[in-house]
Amino acid sequence: MELKKTILALSLTTTMLFSSAASVSANSSLTSTTTGLNEISKLQPDISKQELLSDVRTIAANTGQSEQSILEQIYTELKNNEEQGKKEKAISAEVTAYGGSGGTKSVGASTKGNFYYTPSQTAYLDHGHVGMYYTSTTIVESVPSAGVRTISTTARKVDSSGAVVKSVTTSTANRNNAANWTNTQVGQSYSYNFATNRQTGHTGAKNCSKLIWSAYKLNGSLDLDVNGGLGVYPRDVRDAKSTALVRNI
Repeated sequence: MELKKTILALSLTTTMLFSSAASVSANSSLTSTTTGLNEISKLQPDISKQELLSDVRTIAANTGQSEQSILEQIYTELKNNEEQGKKEKAISAEVTAYGGSGGTKSVGASTKGNFYYTPSQTAYLDHGHVGMYYTSTTIVESVPSAGVRTISTTARKVDSSGAVVKSVTTSTANRNNAANWTNTQVGQSYSYNFATNRQTGHTGAKNCSKLIWSAYKLNGSLDLDVNGGLGVYPRDVRDAKSTALVRNI
């Protein structure tokens, strides 16, 4: 039964992401920059409005898009992610907070350069969580409590439903280099900014999905983001086209 639930959750992912995009965009009413910042803050309160506005203005200057258009994109991505989380949670009721190790099952060993995904939520957003295999028995990941850290695959506990290990379709050299790069980031602080994290630097504070996205962007020129939006979220990494299911955890 749990296996069927997991398969169903994964099969729904891509269709939910794109089918919901049009409806969310059509129903959004960000009539001003202030409204946009306020609505986005409700979905992601840990990033300040000042930081978000600064990022939006930088993106606008670099792309020629209007600030309003960029805010609409961010809002749509966040709403899509929120709706997808609700639908997946309806299938799998067990969801650990903050990507913590409060689950019941160890992620287990896997090949260097692979990553795992587990359902995960904060008080306001069910966003999922990802971590990279640096060795077959060592994970590198970014979590709020510690920033970028290493943890053994035995100690890394996840929820028993919906968690998977995935591989990245690229050369062994790229996979090894990506994993090695994540290890160079150990000690960097955590960033709560998912909304525009594709636009921020590869070094410095980062969240879990940015860590893995940057690793393969820098080592293999791969874009592990299923929708290529302004932010890369854990489910975006999980569902990227250059990934393949290794096993259900």
